[in-house]
Amino acid sequence: MPNLLPDWAQIYIFPPLTAVALWAGLTLLVALLNRRSPWPGRVALVLALPLLGLAHHELWAVRSDSSMLAVYRAFLAGTLIWAWHELAFYSNILTGPWQRPCPSHARGFSRFGYALGTHLYHEIAVFVEVVFMFWLLRDGHNMIGPLVFILSWAMQHSAKLNVLFGVPTLNIELFPPHLRYLGSYWRRRSANFFFIPSTSIITMLAIMLWTSANAHRLETIGVSFALLAALVSLGALEHWLLVAPSRAAQGATMGRIVE
Repeated sequence: MPNLLPDWAQIYIFPPLTAVALWAGLTLLVALLNRRSPWPGRVALVLALPLLGLAHHELWAVRSDSSMLAVYRAFLAGTLIWAWHELAFYSNILTGPWQRPCPSHARGFSRFGYALGTHLYHEIAVFVEVVFMFWLLRDGHNMIGPLVFILSWAMQHSAKLNVLFGVPTLNIELFPPHLRYLGSYWRRRSANFFFIPSTSIITMLAIMLWTSANAHRLETIGVSFALLAALVSLGALEHWLLVAPSRAAQGATMGRIVE
């Protein structure tokens, strides 16, 4: 079937729109489900188990398919799997053994250890998920789904480390009530040693992916690069907003939850 869409739209219009729509829609859904208590999120988590299974089946079904449709299917599946894990965290199912504010005496590695304790089960679940994904796709070459999952995890954890070390803009009030104790691990300060390296790496990765997408704009792999580039660009924006004025950052943070 001939492709009637212009090359520039396939790279610079549809992939960014897809990434932003999924990013904003799923983040808003997770936030609304956990707005007042974790129970709506827990019910939705169980009801979404068939969707989680379907997403894994989609990854398996397109593992050896290099078509444009297969790329979008894998991207959607990877995003849905990541959203399910996020919902599991925000509904207080997969958090960690330590579910209390940071002790006042905690400093340095001790404070980091307590912070890790609030997420430990979530981290284990993510590791198991990644291993399962690569086992599931061991004989395929369409790896967009696992890449979406891993990049989402990496960028979120970069943001977590930045708020742990300290940034100017914090919006603790955006947390659901049952997770608001996590704000005790955050620091408000003008800058930290980790911000410039982490933000620079993510920004450079986004530029490299966009450059690769443009170089392969006449091939399906260009769409893969563009989808990943759009995702990483959103992560870079999230990082830069950590040092933006509070009002601007608060409005944008509503589009993405940072644990």
